[in-house]
Amino acid sequence: MGRVSVMKQRIKGLETEYGLGIQVLTSHDIAPGISEDVWRPLGADEAAQQMFRPVTMKQASTNAYLRNGGRLYLDVGSHPEYATPECDRIHDLIVHDRAGDRIMDDLATRATALMGEDGLVARVQLYKNNTDSHGNSYGSHENYQVTRELPLKHWVAALTPFLVARQLLCGAGKWVTGEDGRGKLWLSQRAAHMWDPVSNTTTRSRPLINSRDEPHADPTKFRRLHVMVGDSNLAQHTLLLRLGATELVLRAIEDGHDFADLELGNPSAAIREVARHRDGRGRLELVSGRIVTPLDILDRIRTVVEPYADDKDLVHALSLWQLVLGAVADRQHARIERLVDWAIKERIMLEYARRHHLTSQSAVLAELDLAYHDIHRGTDARARGLFAHAEVSGHCDRLADEDEVRRAKTHPVPTTRAWLRGRLVQTARAQGRDFTCDWMTFTCRDLPQGTVVMPDPLEHENPEVEELLARMEGEPRRRRSDSFILEDRPI
Repeated sequence: MGRVSVMKQRIKGLETEYGLGIQVLTSHDIAPGISEDVWRPLGADEAAQQMFRPVTMKQASTNAYLRNGGRLYLDVGSHPEYATPECDRIHDLIVHDRAGDRIMDDLATRATALMGEDGLVARVQLYKNNTDSHGNSYGSHENYQVTRELPLKHWVAALTPFLVARQLLCGAGKWVTGEDGRGKLWLSQRAAHMWDPVSNTTTRSRPLINSRDEPHADPTKFRRLHVMVGDSNLAQHTLLLRLGATELVLRAIEDGHDFADLELGNPSAAIREVARHRDGRGRLELVSGRIVTPLDILDRIRTVVEPYADDKDLVHALSLWQLVLGAVADRQHARIERLVDWAIKERIMLEYARRHHLTSQSAVLAELDLAYHDIHRGTDARARGLFAHAEVSGHCDRLADEDEVRRAKTHPVPTTRAWLRGRLVQTARAQGRDFTCDWMTFTCRDLPQGTVVMPDPLEHENPEVEELLARMEGEPRRRRSDSFILEDRPI
C-alpha cells in the first residue's frame, strides 16, 4: 500500500459511557432504631431517568446536543453517555473530556436533590470505568478522522499490534479475582472483553475497531475510525498519552508504515496476555513465529513514529511513552505513579493493603478498585472518588486547570464545526425555538428553510449559519422556559 498525505490537522473525539450506581431509602421506610445507612437499591432504569430529568424536562428526550457542541444521551443498558465536541487539538479534547465528567457529576448531584424533594434520601454515584460487578462491559470510544484512500482493512492490520500493546501505556487497571480467590491488578478493564480486530457489532463481539461507516463528514474523502478498545481515563497525562501515541501511529501509517513485521498470531489471546503482566513481559507470538513482549512492540513502534511529533502535545506524548517504557522495563513504577492510571491505582491499592494488612484475597481491594473511578469531587473528602481525592490532594499531575474545564462545559471549541453547532444550540434555546440537531445538520423547525448542513468538521465559519442565527434572533420568539437549568447551564 502506497503513501497518502499525512493529516496534520485531524478531527478527534471521545464517547464515554459511565457506570451508574444509586442507593435510595424512602423516608417512611425509616423505622426507629434503623440506621439511615441501610439502603435499598433502586433499578438502574429508574435511576437513569432520575438523572436525566433536567434534560427530558427541556426537550422530552434523553438525547441532547449541548451549548459546548457535545452530546449527552442515555445509552443502552441505562448508561449515561457523553460525546465530546469535535476537537482538532489534543489538549482541547482532554479539557472537553473532563468537562463531560463535570456535566455528568452535575446531573448526578441534581438527581440527588430531586429525589430528596420527592421524599427520598438518595445517593447517586457515577463511575468512569468500563466494567461492573456482573461482568458487563461498557466503553470509552475514540474517533479519528482518516482518509478514505486507505481501505479499512489496512488501518486495522497496521493498528492492531499497537492497540493490543497500548494498554501498557494507558490502561486504567482492573482488580481481577481468580478461581482461588486471590486477586491481581491487570493493566486494563476492557482487555478481557475484546475479541475481534474489526467488526460492525458493538456488544456481542466487541472489536478493537468498529467497522460501521458513519464518517460525519464527506464520505467520499473521509472515514471515522471508531476505536473501541481503550479504557476510560481519569488521569489527564494518561489520556494525553493515549491520544497522542495513537495520533503518531496514524501519521506513520499514512506515511507508508504498515507494521507487518509485528502482525500477531492471535490478537484476542494477545490482548489478555498483555493485560495480565504489569511488567510488560507477556509472551506474544507473531505470525512469523517470533516471540516478543509488549515492551518490544511498543519500543519498535515508538522509534518509527518519533519523526512525526511536530507539536507540543505530540512531543509530550512521545516523552511520556518513553518514560513509561523505561519505568516498566526497570520495574520502577514509582516514576509514573502520578501520571498513568494503572500505576496511580496500583500505588493507592498497595499502600492501603499494607496499612491495613490486607491479603490479595480481601474483598476490600475490589471495592477500592471501583471507588477509584467515582467521578464525584464534592467538598467533603470522604465523598470523593479515590482518583478525585488523589488529584485534589496533589498526588496526581494535571494538564488542564479548572477554569478551562469550567469554561468547556458551556463553550465549544472555536476551531471546529462544534463552534457552529454550539452557537446554534445556544441561540435556539435562548429564543425558545423548536429545533433538531445532529453532528452535521441543524434545523430550526419553526422557520421556513431553517436547515443548515455542515459536512466539514473543520469548518468554523459559515455564512449560512450566521444567517440562521440572525433569523432565530430576529423572528418572533416563543416564551422561554427556565424550569430546569444545571449549574453553568451546559444544556
